[in-house]
Amino acid sequence: MELLARFERTAASQPDKPAIIYFSKRMRGWKRITYRSLFDQTQRFISGLQACSLTPGAVAVVMTPPSAEFFPFALALLKFGIAPVVFDSAIGLKKIGEVIAESKPEIFFGNRLTHTLRILFGWGRDSIKRSLTVEKVKGRRSKIVPSPIVHDPSSAVAIIYTSGSTGLPKGAVYTSANFAAQLELLQNTFRISADEIDLAAFPLYVLIDLLLGVTAVVPDISFPVPGKTDPQKTISAIRRFNVTNMFASPVVLELLSSFTDGTKDARQLNHLSSLKRVITAGAPATIRLQEKFRQLLDDHTDLFGIYGATETLPIAKVESREVFALKEKTAHGAGICLGKPIEDVTVRIIPITDEPIAEWRESLEVESNDAGEITVQSLATTRAYLHREEADRLSKIKFGDEIIHRMGDAGYFDEEGRLWYCGRKSHRVVTKDGVMFTEQIENIFNAHPRVKRTALVEGNRKPVLWVELERRAGSNKDKIIGELREMAKSHRQASQIATFLFMKRFPTDARHNSKIIREELKALAEKRLS
Repeated sequence: MELLARFERTAASQPDKPAIIYFSKRMRGWKRITYRSLFDQTQRFISGLQACSLTPGAVAVVMTPPSAEFFPFALALLKFGIAPVVFDSAIGLKKIGEVIAESKPEIFFGNRLTHTLRILFGWGRDSIKRSLTVEKVKGRRSKIVPSPIVHDPSSAVAIIYTSGSTGLPKGAVYTSANFAAQLELLQNTFRISADEIDLAAFPLYVLIDLLLGVTAVVPDISFPVPGKTDPQKTISAIRRFNVTNMFASPVVLELLSSFTDGTKDARQLNHLSSLKRVITAGAPATIRLQEKFRQLLDDHTDLFGIYGATETLPIAKVESREVFALKEKTAHGAGICLGKPIEDVTVRIIPITDEPIAEWRESLEVESNDAGEITVQSLATTRAYLHREEADRLSKIKFGDEIIHRMGDAGYFDEEGRLWYCGRKSHRVVTKDGVMFTEQIENIFNAHPRVKRTALVEGNRKPVLWVELERRAGSNKDKIIGELREMAKSHRQASQIATFLFMKRFPTDARHNSKIIREELKALAEKRLS
């Protein structure tokens, strides 16, 4: 499928349909960009790329702040065949330099600030041949009528880097076929129709909306990190434009539900009745958070947790009411239910090992209820990382002409065929009495009414539990520790935990502000215990 086919069809058949509705601080009001206007802007950028003597197949870094014209520019890159390197600027200047050195881009698109940083830090000194601004591309015009661009489905359309929460981010190579399959899976899984209105929390989600032909609503075009989301603006936008779909990190759900804390009238005033579905990803949302957020939703609205990764998405989904029905199992150490795998996605569980597996063998698959490493195979699954042969050896398994991706997550299938998440493979805590998986142990303690979340780490070869309390939880930590020990006494592994440490707020990943950085907590625990 041509990636821009739906976008172009929408521009032709519904030219006046809003493509992006965003709040402009400069204009102090909401602005609309129609599909026809967006199509015309995209064509101008394509002409500009050609006038700048750029060629399809090149790799480019795009370091320019999000803006309304960023999206036609991104669509032009996709159509023209220039693969952008996508990463989170919040990873820091040092890691940005390492990502650029690894990806070897030939082109750098930036603004005055990022071009200054590029020169100052020597980013891409050995690879970058052209340095441009979005404004310069927009201002150029090619005198040659561009010929139709035909894409090879196996050619790279983007290099999307992981969040890098455990080290240097890895660049997943997305082909046209991967991206097209991902769009198809998302549309079919959630039955996204052409008349949807989506509240987009990330620039990439806006791009997905446009490629699906739906309307994207953006309360803040600068796209602050999820933890800085303005709940009043977000709720107001959902209600004003009758938003039907929202894709958000757990931290955003928490901000929205906390904003309406207090009286029943406050919750009613901010009720989000237009929503058909809310999709949350980036890290598991706790059961308590899902229960709290559901108070803002009508009964007809689905609250989905979606399982996936940068390398392959989506994999599985689960609706909150199914999670609530399994609450007791979670509280007794079963882990987190991820639901059943999505149609056309194959999930298998293999024994846990840190060694590479070159080729698939049927004997690798374990039985139901046996914990192992989760593996995924679908048309949306990326085949390789950029310039990372060792990472490919450790995470990819050949399956004929296809690739199976090892998620690095521990999990299992229950007797009903539901997939359960036990935690990251690298975060498992090995004791003399067996292996402890983070999500199985933590959710026993997360059921405490004063506990917001917990994090299991290893400290000096012993299990240590970090505790983050709810706001206004009180300061009697000794009493809370006693209650946590009481909750764990009937569980063989959880009852072994002797050390409880407290932190006001856990460190989290730069992308979703939801994934706990356990490596930092492990180092801090060892320092405290030494």
